[in-house]
Amino acid sequence: MIKSRSAVVLLVSGLALLVPGCSNRRAYPEHPRYEHPLSAYDQGYRSGLRDGQWAGYRDFGKPVRHDFSRDGRYRQGTEGYRPQFGSRSAYTDGYRSGYERGYRDRRAGERDRHRK
Repeated sequence: MIKSRSAVVLLVSGLALLVPGCSNRRAYPEHPRYEHPLSAYDQGYRSGLRDGQWAGYRDFGKPVRHDFSRDGRYRQGTEGYRPQFGSRSAYTDGYRSGYERGYRDRRAGERDRHRK
């Protein structure tokens, strides 16, 4: 009798923990459960920033190469683009802006690091 009672208590306790997760009501109805996705420009900026930083690192110590505009990824501007991001042109604008920023920041950071 004691074993069956403790099994029932465990079962009821486990179900009680699951019930709030199944509820349709939100704790804060004015806030959505997920963050809004980034815009196409923002997605492009993040990808371009990452690629530009890598290119800046790659090109450090090559004084002839500080013109990132000749890089194929920069010119194309669609590296990593997916249709669900939204407008391709907005993505391209963001990608190029991020690439320029990442490239310049990385080269400047490498330059400063080697001066010390």
